[in-house]
Amino acid sequence: MRYKILSVFAALAAITACGDLTSINQNPNGPVDVPPPSILPQVIQVLANNVDGVTSLNIRGGGLWVQYYSQIQYRDEDKFIVRSGTSGGWGLYRGVLEDVQRMIVKGQASNAPNWTSVGQVLKAYTFSVMTDMMGDLPYSQALRGDTVLHPVYDSQQSIYDSLFANLAAASPAFDLAGGARGFANGDLMYGGDMAKWQKFANSLRLRLAIHLSKADAAKAQSEAAAAVAAAGGVFTSNADNAQLMYLATSPNQNPIYGDAHVGNRDDYGLSRSFVDTLNSWNDPRLPVYAQVPPAGTAYRGLANGLLDGERIDTLDALKYISRIGALWRETPDAPLVLLSYSEVLFLQAEAAERGWIPGGTVAAATFYTNAITATMRQYAVPDTAITRYLAQGKVQYDSARSATPLTPLQGHLQQIAFQKWLSMYMQGPEAWTEVRRTGVPTIVPGCHAVTRSSPERLPYDDNESVLNAANLTAAVSAQGFSAGNDLTKPLWFTGRATSPTYPAPSYCP
Repeated sequence: MRYKILSVFAALAAITACGDLTSINQNPNGPVDVPPPSILPQVIQVLANNVDGVTSLNIRGGGLWVQYYSQIQYRDEDKFIVRSGTSGGWGLYRGVLEDVQRMIVKGQASNAPNWTSVGQVLKAYTFSVMTDMMGDLPYSQALRGDTVLHPVYDSQQSIYDSLFANLAAASPAFDLAGGARGFANGDLMYGGDMAKWQKFANSLRLRLAIHLSKADAAKAQSEAAAAVAAAGGVFTSNADNAQLMYLATSPNQNPIYGDAHVGNRDDYGLSRSFVDTLNSWNDPRLPVYAQVPPAGTAYRGLANGLLDGERIDTLDALKYISRIGALWRETPDAPLVLLSYSEVLFLQAEAAERGWIPGGTVAAATFYTNAITATMRQYAVPDTAITRYLAQGKVQYDSARSATPLTPLQGHLQQIAFQKWLSMYMQGPEAWTEVRRTGVPTIVPGCHAVTRSSPERLPYDDNESVLNAANLTAAVSAQGFSAGNDLTKPLWFTGRATSPTYPAPSYCP
C-alpha cells in the first residue's frame, strides 16, 4: 500500500510539473460560460417532463391519486405503496433550479432584467410544485452548494411568502420594449414574448394565492387581488397557456408518447371513476381524454387499487380498458401544460365568488362558464357540444345554488372545484393540490389501498437521511410527520390537521 501511495504522489508531481490539475481537466471543446438563452430550453423541457410526464408527480402519483388514471400493472402506487427512490420532485433541484438560479445571477450581473425575471418566474413555479408535493424544503439556503452543504428546511408558509415577493418583483421588471429583448432564441414556451411571461408571472401568483384559501385567507385575498390588478394582467386566451410544444422527432417528443411507443410500455389506463363521471355528465372531452378499448366500442376505466392481475369482472381484462387519449399517447408532438387560461378563469371565478376581486357571483358565473368553454376549445371540442354541456342543469351556475359549502357539488365553490378537476386532466400535480385543498371531488381510495385515506404528500429524497440528517429530522418534527416518507399528514397549505377516511368501494372483491 505504501508504494501505491508513493506512486500517486509521483504522478501528482509529474502533473504539477506540466501544469495544474484545473487546466488539464478543462474540456477545450466545451463552453465555460452559458448565457440564459442557451439554458432556458433545457429548463423548460425538464420541468414539463417532470411535472406532467410519467413521473411520481403525475401518472405515478398526483394524477393517479385524484383518479384520472389507474395502473394496469405494477400497481403499487395505486395502493398507496410508494417505492424507494420516489420523491416529490427532489431532482428538480439539480435539473431545473440550479440552472434558473444561474439565469437570475447572470441577468443581475449583465443588467438584463428579462433573464432575471424569467428565471424568477420559473424558480417560483418549480418551488411551488415541490413544496405542494412535499411540504417544508431547503429554500433560503438551497442552491448554495459552494458555501452551504447542509441547508436548513424553510417552512412552507415562509416559502410561499418568498414566492409571492419574488413574483411581485419579477412582473414589473420585465422589459417589454422591442419585443424579444434578451430571448431572441431559446424560449420554447413563448418565443421571446416577454408580455406573455409577465402574464405567466401574474397568473402563477393568482394560483398560489388561491392555494392558501384555507391556510391563510387574508393573505390569499390580498395576493389574489394584487395578481389580477398587476401590470400586464393575467392570461386572457388559450394563446397565453404556459405549455411546451414537443417535437415529432426524438429525443424531444412528448414523454407520454415516449413511454408508450419508444419504451413500448402499457402500464396505465384510465380510472373507472373518472370515465364513469365523464359519461354521467355527458362530457364531450371523453373521446379526447380516453381511447376506445382495443376490444369493444364503449369507453371503460379500470378500478383503482386492485391487486396485480386482479379483476372485478370479465370486462376488467386489459383489452376492455381505455388507455390515455391519443392526443398524448399516440402523438409525439402533443403539448404538456404547466398553467392554462382555463385554470386562470377558474381561479378568478373562485376569487370573485369569495369577494376577493370585483364582480361577486355575477362575475364568478361568467368566469366559470368561460373556463369550461376555454378548456373544451383547447381540445377542439365543437361549439355545439360545448353549448349542450353548459345547458345541463347540474352544470349551470345559477342562483339556486348557495355559495356556502354544503355537500360536494352543491355550492358554487364546489361547482368551480369539480369542473376544475374535470378540466385539469394531464396536470396531475395541480389537480392533486386542488383536491387536497377543496376536498372536491370525494376521492375514495381503491379496493386494496393500504390506508383508507388518500396520501397527503410525497416523500423527501432518500439521500437526505444521510446527507442532511439533522435538518431533515428537524423538518419532520416541525411538521408532525412520523418520518421523511410519511404520506399521511396534511400539509400546511390545506388548512387541515387530518385526512378523511372512507370505506372500500362496494364493488370491491
